[in-house]
Amino acid sequence: MTARRHLQAGSQMYKTSVGIIEAALIGHGSSVLISHGSGGGYDMGLWLAQLFGGQFQYVAPSRFGYLRSPSPSNPAPEAQADVYAALLDTLDINSVIIIGLSAGGPSALQFALRHSRRCRGLIMLSAASRAVPPLPAVLQAIYPFMLKSDFIPWLLYAIAPQVVFRANGISRALLTRIKLEREKMRLLDTLFQTTFPTTPRREGMINDLQQLTVFQTYPIEHITVPTLVVHAVNDPIIPIELGEYTAHTIPGAHFLKLEEGGHFACITHREEINPIVQEFLNRHGD
Repeated sequence: MTARRHLQAGSQMYKTSVGIIEAALIGHGSSVLISHGSGGGYDMGLWLAQLFGGQFQYVAPSRFGYLRSPSPSNPAPEAQADVYAALLDTLDINSVIIIGLSAGGPSALQFALRHSRRCRGLIMLSAASRAVPPLPAVLQAIYPFMLKSDFIPWLLYAIAPQVVFRANGISRALLTRIKLEREKMRLLDTLFQTTFPTTPRREGMINDLQQLTVFQTYPIEHITVPTLVVHAVNDPIIPIELGEYTAHTIPGAHFLKLEEGGHFACITHREEINPIVQEFLNRHGD
């Protein structure tokens, strides 16, 4: 079975009142919807579901332009949030806790704003809440070209995974420590496997690149649902200032601020993060 066929076998296409979306469901219990990060798809959502576990039903859609989820003419986070709500209608799910991971943060915030009655809680995990600085000009030129290939991104990771980890904020010293922890290294590898093959995710990644640099500041001070913000100080992808802004602007938000771990603190510091996430999910579940 090819990689693409394997991906298609793991999800379903759902026709909602506002469009078609790909999604997968796993587990049983109170419902948690995962708004995955850049480069992912429903498979990254399932990865996060397995990371946190517990007695929950995880709903893992592919965001606009990822895998088999089409990208509409206006692929803004507001529209994505409305598709999330329509997917819940199709699945006959009344309400969820939503997790925004990285570039999945904006649509998670919009879901909490636009569909607050269906949102029991919000977790922002290394997630964007305001515009991020654009990529350097050289990277902006190279990025779309690289995404046209399934082989080049895979080769870069296969040859030098440590370089990729360090680019995401895992220092040499931290990597040396966690190399002794097989489960954390396995989780890092399986996370990156959810970004391959690249080309079915290209449209979504380019959309993220555009949306993250231009979107307007949201009125997140009006979010009333229980909120947990998790962010590392040395995150080079989504700067800590965005996590601080989210935590300090949403009324009553709880802020778990980590000194290291970079963009993947949820793996490197999972023994610290998992119990807090689990307690939040259990407290605000159905």
